[in-house]
Amino acid sequence: MVTLTSEFEVLKATIVWLHTNGWTVESISIATGKGLPPIEQQKVQLERDLEAADISFYGTIYRRKGPDIIAHSDEGTWKMECKGLGSGKSSTLRENFYRAVSSVVSYFDSPETRLGLALANDYLWEFDLGKRLPRALREAINLWVLLLENENIYSYEPTDELPYPGADK
Repeated sequence: MVTLTSEFEVLKATIVWLHTNGWTVESISIATGKGLPPIEQQKVQLERDLEAADISFYGTIYRRKGPDIIAHSDEGTWKMECKGLGSGKSSTLRENFYRAVSSVVSYFDSPETRLGLALANDYLWEFDLGKRLPRALREAINLWVLLLENENIYSYEPTDELPYPGADK
């Protein structure tokens, strides 16, 4: 049974993870659609949550399109796509996953850009990510996988093996 996780939760946890690891978030694209609060409401909630976590949010630009998160540091640039896990049919969840992969791949503009696919952890179990996102592909496009579980982000570099169903991190 999957744990329902909103895209907002994945986005927020990813921003906290980036901040904790020395990255500055430059822009954010907030999801819209069925079952989601209005964008303005999500912005207010995000800003409150980040302020409560002592994360400065000044100067961040909201964008309507593009990567869900763009962040910078001396190490380069991140372009992230975030995806929650809803209660839809398995085929709908699979299509949402493939759309997220397609989106993040479209952000590849330079070998120096770090691509990130931040997902609700249960995508790992539902779709066996190791098979759907093989290491050779992740290495070729510098794609990191970030999994949200119990409000914690677990990051996997392109050269890491992804956990397999039943494995503990």
